[in-house]
Amino acid sequence: IAFSSTGEFIVSGSYDGTARLWRVDSGKLISVLVGHTQAVCSVCVSPNDEIIGTASCDGTARLWSRKSCQQLQVLSGHGRREVWSISFSPDGATVATTSSDSTARLWSIATGKPTALLTGHDSWVCAGSFSNDGKLFGTASFDRSARLWCTKSGAQVRILEGHKEDLNSIEFSGDGRRLVTTSYDRTARLWDTASGHELLCLEGHKQEVLAGCFSPDDELVATVSVDRTVRLWNTRNGTVLRVLQGHKEAVASVRFSSDGTHMATGSLDRSIQLWDMRLLRRSGALCIRDRALMESSRQSNMSLRFRSMSGV
Repeated sequence: IAFSSTGEFIVSGSYDGTARLWRVDSGKLISVLVGHTQAVCSVCVSPNDEIIGTASCDGTARLWSRKSCQQLQVLSGHGRREVWSISFSPDGATVATTSSDSTARLWSIATGKPTALLTGHDSWVCAGSFSNDGKLFGTASFDRSARLWCTKSGAQVRILEGHKEDLNSIEFSGDGRRLVTTSYDRTARLWDTASGHELLCLEGHKQEVLAGCFSPDDELVATVSVDRTVRLWNTRNGTVLRVLQGHKEAVASVRFSSDGTHMATGSLDRSIQLWDMRLLRRSGALCIRDRALMESSRQSNMSLRFRSMSGV
């Protein structure tokens, strides 16, 4: 799942090889991007909302025009190996991909050519994330490590180790000082970007944790799991603030809108649920300051559901 910068639409990826754009205000399907021959594992939106990026098990990443839905570029440097993630740099000039070929690659959006090859992981690189200043790129791997890279030189900066099983996601905080990683060891972990030291281990999910991300104000981390729940955590002390239920199958992806008013979760139950964070905060359930896909769908039965979170 990915929000547009304005929060007006959501992009989702699907096992059926398509990506879909949805209106946030109505849940209406806007358009369908068709071209991949296997599952779409990851999606992203350019900072100006004009380009959609998709990554697929067909060994390619693709760039699309949001307005025309036409394909702009096919990025095929990973050979025939699965491309697990795609993300735009903050300036919109570069896109990064990660793959089961154990590498990450940086690409020029203008030319569609690779500009850097990031090597060092010993197994699949399943996720990647840019820092908000664009200077660092983080990767998460099935070798049980996360790594930070200098985007200018392509050099490895540091290795983050601590998870007991394979990693499946990585995200920077908005201020770039912290990272969150999630793993099949049923935990999420927060790290200090500068030192590489582990800050917090978030334990509570009853099954594998599949994704995590920071809220825009960096005071919350949201995690999703095979246990069908979404958990909201206090990033200062690691306490669970809320456990959200509603999906009928494993929850595989989570994202906040840029203004923090909404959170979207994607599940193997073939639905996206949109949660209203404003109602939750007003209910007093998130008193932070007072307390020290791969998304799956098919066009015929995928839905976008709205939830207020009150009473959940």
